[in-house]
Amino acid sequence: MSEFVTEEKKQKILEYEEAMASQLARRVLEKPVPPVWMIFIPVFFVFYAWKVKEYSNGLKSFANHYLLSRRLALDTAWESVQNDTHPEIARLIEKAEIMAPEAVPLYLGWITLLTDHYRNLLTSPGKTVEEMIRNYYRNKSSYMLFSNQLNTAENTFNAALLPKIEGDQQDIHFIAARMQRSLKDLCRQEVETVFS
Repeated sequence: MSEFVTEEKKQKILEYEEAMASQLARRVLEKPVPPVWMIFIPVFFVFYAWKVKEYSNGLKSFANHYLLSRRLALDTAWESVQNDTHPEIARLIEKAEIMAPEAVPLYLGWITLLTDHYRNLLTSPGKTVEEMIRNYYRNKSSYMLFSNQLNTAENTFNAALLPKIEGDQQDIHFIAARMQRSLKDLCRQEVETVFS
């Protein structure tokens, strides 16, 4: 086990991911905006307040679902570092309950990249996640390359699941594209911030 690994580092990585998930949720989900006249009519303002609460709950729900696999990957990376073993990726696949069998190899590729990333951060020196990233990846281009690989793997996996999701496929594809663009923008911002 590396001398750098602490429970506090694991918690910081989780909090970092939670912050990213919240930012992504705010970019993907549209906040309701009331018409000006609605503010002056109490019964309609109550309706707006209800919509805002629904939006707030939607943000939390989106972020929690977005973080499911990330939490599992972080826990798996943590266990592998603690036990000085290879990450048990097969267990992650069992827990994922993937709807489409053809998506399993895509999930395997994505979750392996993610787990390795967390393992690398956990064993890298640094008191903040940004320091851990800088110490492991060393430069902006290296981290950007990793971020692009991770995004491509996640988007490919998500795309394989889209036809299996019930609902209006046009809406589903619109949201998926919005999520993909938002995640790409957030990752670029992250790279710039970490290596500024």
